[in-house]
Amino acid sequence: MQPPQGQSGKPFPMITLTLVYAFCGLLAGLLIGVAGIGGVILVPLLVYLAGADIHQSIAAAIFSFFISGVVGTIIYTRRGVIEWPLVRSLVTGAIPGTLAGTFLLVHVNEFALKILIAILTILSAVRELLAASIATRATSFEPTAPRLIVIGAVTGALSALSGTGGPLILIPVLIWISAPVVLAIGLAQVIQLPVAIVATAGNTWNGMLDWRMAFAIAAGVAVGSFIGGTVSKHIPAASIKKGVAVLLLASGLLMIFSILN
Repeated sequence: MQPPQGQSGKPFPMITLTLVYAFCGLLAGLLIGVAGIGGVILVPLLVYLAGADIHQSIAAAIFSFFISGVVGTIIYTRRGVIEWPLVRSLVTGAIPGTLAGTFLLVHVNEFALKILIAILTILSAVRELLAASIATRATSFEPTAPRLIVIGAVTGALSALSGTGGPLILIPVLIWISAPVVLAIGLAQVIQLPVAIVATAGNTWNGMLDWRMAFAIAAGVAVGSFIGGTVSKHIPAASIKKGVAVLLLASGLLMIFSILN
């Protein structure tokens, strides 16, 4: 495989390429840190900015979200909002679902993956723009183990195919079935851990994971999330999230335009 190329069409030197990967992780981490959303932008950044292969980008991205999963799990555990019996059912489905998605990834072409990621980016933006109306609606959440196992399987499969870690898929699905928003966010933090671990194992077995890329991105995500979280304390949360949502919407639409042209 040829070294990834930048917008000029010239290959990046190896050291520069590592820094570009870290920079992409930093940007995604900043969005995650300031708004709690934005991780979906990581794969497009790697593909369009760093010129990386989309399959390797997905594998490296999902590895990097293990960090945000650990941090998010600790935070929401301390808040006491994670219902661990529900986690068990979700993980029961997420493990085989992630494995299936990981092995499907090898056989899905670049065009289909770009379309999937563009659609998920747009849906993520729309969900955030409609968050206020969703959060205030009445809830009657009655989870059952079989239902949660299926949801976990779908989350794992789509996350493995898109490199999004878990929350992007799980949160809207849980809210759709009337789960309280805080509970949905807490469960989504935990689901990142099995998804990242299983997907990384599968992508390593498939020979798709570039560890140098993965560690560079993970370092960038960690630093960006810390900086973003610090900065967000001084900026109105609603304004930040709406701004990030608009950015994601524009990015998703640009991806669609680029793909179709």
